Amino acid sequence: MSKASIKGTALASVVEDLRRLLEMGRLAREQLEARLEAEDLRILDAKVSPGLWYPLASYARLSAVLVEREGGGRPGYVVERGARAAERLFATGLYRQLERGEEIGAEKRARGEGWGALEGNLVTSLAGAIFNVSRWRFEVDPDDDRLQRIEVCEAEALPEVSRLAAQGFIEYTASRLSGTPVRVESERVGRDRIVFRLHLRRPPDGPGPRTGS
Repeated sequence: MSKASIKGTALASVVEDLRRLLEMGRLAREQLEARLEAEDLRILDAKVSPGLWYPLASYARLSAVLVEREGGGRPGYVVERGARAAERLFATGLYRQLERGEEIGAEKRARGEGWGALEGNLVTSLAGAIFNVSRWRFEVDPDDDRLQRIEVCEAEALPEVSRLAAQGFIEYTASRLSGTPVRVESERVGRDRIVFRLHLRRPPDGPGPRTGS
């Protein structure tokens, strides 16, 4: 696994949706063969296993076709796909940390506590389960605990489609684990560095998020 790779759990929906466009006649096989590499076509034709690693470059090329043909090139389309991917992972139960995160969140809210570093670190830990490149770190603004960030370094191999999908994934996951609407923005601030900014809203009748575990 020397090349930059992504887990099949994150690739499967891209392949499924491209196949759907082919079946519906909205995309021609000849168009794909003209744009994709032989390795991409092999992935498209085979069963994607959730537990296996696949080339991140293939994911980027396959996603680019899907974004163009179904999403009209809109960045927001990719963000929405990331949120739906998170929702599917919660439903499948493939990652125990998501289930445990919901339990912890419910327990903390019952005690009147808000979202904290424990849950934030849980979200970043998922990146290691999905990508074999980059390092992710969760931080809380020392002056305002509603302002939090995830900093990704060694991210040169992560394509922009991964950044946008991760934005939607983090937004859905953080909102679900915290029980509080979370808005997420992302930006590539350097060739090998990406920053996600999480904006938590205080519940109308509850305490704000705390940084403790």
